[in-house]
Amino acid sequence: MTEEAGMAPAATLVDVAALIDQQKIGRFQIQVLLLCASAMFVDGFDTQAIGYVAPALSAALGLRPGALGLVFAAGGLGAILGGLVLAPYADRVGRKPIIIGSMLFFAVCTLLISLANTVPQLMWMRFAIGLGLGGVVPNALALTAECVPKKFRVTLVLMTWLGFSFGSALAGPITAHILDAHSWRWVFVFGAILPIAIAPVLIWKLPESLHGLTQRGADERQIAGTLARMNPRLIFPEPVHFINSEKKEKGFPVVLLFREGRARMTLLLWVMFFMNLLALFFLNSWLPTVLHKAGLAQHAAIVIAALLHFGGIAGGLAIAPLCDRFNPYLVLAFAYILSGIFITGIGMAGNKAMWAMAATFCAGFFTFGAQNSANAIAATRYPTAMRSSGIGWALGIGRTGQIVGPLIGGLLLSLHWSTSGILYVIAVPSVVAATAAFLLSSTSWPSTFGSTSEAK
Repeated sequence: MTEEAGMAPAATLVDVAALIDQQKIGRFQIQVLLLCASAMFVDGFDTQAIGYVAPALSAALGLRPGALGLVFAAGGLGAILGGLVLAPYADRVGRKPIIIGSMLFFAVCTLLISLANTVPQLMWMRFAIGLGLGGVVPNALALTAECVPKKFRVTLVLMTWLGFSFGSALAGPITAHILDAHSWRWVFVFGAILPIAIAPVLIWKLPESLHGLTQRGADERQIAGTLARMNPRLIFPEPVHFINSEKKEKGFPVVLLFREGRARMTLLLWVMFFMNLLALFFLNSWLPTVLHKAGLAQHAAIVIAALLHFGGIAGGLAIAPLCDRFNPYLVLAFAYILSGIFITGIGMAGNKAMWAMAATFCAGFFTFGAQNSANAIAATRYPTAMRSSGIGWALGIGRTGQIVGPLIGGLLLSLHWSTSGILYVIAVPSVVAATAAFLLSSTSWPSTFGSTSEAK
């Protein structure tokens, strides 16, 4: 709003970023967290369901061991491309439309995969599903980070990510229950119904990012209306102009990740994400099959594999406070080392169910728990202009492990490697991730996105 020839009063400037940081956690913030977590839940279920259903699907279609490696990899490639393309686009047009559009797209594709009868059909549909899945995670995390006060940001972003973990964890028992009474196709029908049911609620209740609205110069009334939902006691004089105090950086969002001293942090984050996600997605895709190959019953293998995600939930809740108290990357480095130890422990357990359960839970605690915390930390490292891009590209580069991990598993299974030998190989990336985290620990930068400078 401008003042014309002294006739109109000057607009009152309101810093939206500072105003959000002054608010208490209330109904609005909890609602945003739950809505974003529900989108993440659906993403987690659809991401993991293919791994749990793999043994039954292979038996029904008469596939050889390792044949689904290309299907898993196709889903990973789709998720990578979806994240790399949609995250920068969301930085320009908004988080909400990308979240909802991505969910509806992969809902349709998930319904179609239930009709597949060949490996190529499964590959193409899984690739399309991945495109949609890649658009949800970075934007749900970014939107949560932008709607909550700075002092609670890492914790609440972690809580949003736990929606993904719960979706992945509950996919195990839900899949096992469906397979007891129906064919593998009904698992994907259920997976398609979830996003279709949740999308109308997101359309109705999910707000757009206030940080993004102000940076894009949105209508003042839309911004004021969202702030009124956050705190009905906020009253602004007329005329009012909402601003974002963060430094505005122009250019393609991905290029911005390497400016202002952010290059070293960005590259090391990518290495750390890639290595841990390689191990994580191997376990996601192949652990039920590997446990079944070791001599456990199919139902038991699925239920034990689900413990990865319950361990990850517990690990995220335990590791995040340590990251707040100590150097977060040293904490992550030790977690990655322990994840490698317990991954090898799964291989050593063989067909002993109790030992396999304990090792699987602990592997999930450190592998998935560390990733949960790493996602929350990454969501606070970049300014608004590149936040979805920062998270999306870290996850996108990391999710190349979603291709490499399943392909390694498929290759080793086709070569008839032992269960222990396969898992010993998959423990190696954890060591590399720990090395990247140690290197990150020696770099100092602001712990929240209020500043745009990396190094001090």
